[in-house]
Amino acid sequence: MSQQGARSGINPILGILLVIAVIAAGVLGYLYYRQRQDVVKIDVPGFQGTISKDKGVDIEVGKDK
Repeated sequence: MSQQGARSGINPILGILLVIAVIAAGVLGYLYYRQRQDVVKIDVPGFQGTISKDKGVDIEVGKDK
């Protein structure tokens, strides 16, 4: 007699779908975070740069290129 009991473990297809869902959630979270960052761009004659919370102030002074 062979045993036809339930296999323990997760179905491989369900495992792959779970991994894909976790990766997709991570990518969407990263994209949402990148859009929500406060960044001010400065582009006036003689000055250009950005101001952001994480990087601080980055301004270049000089001739326009």
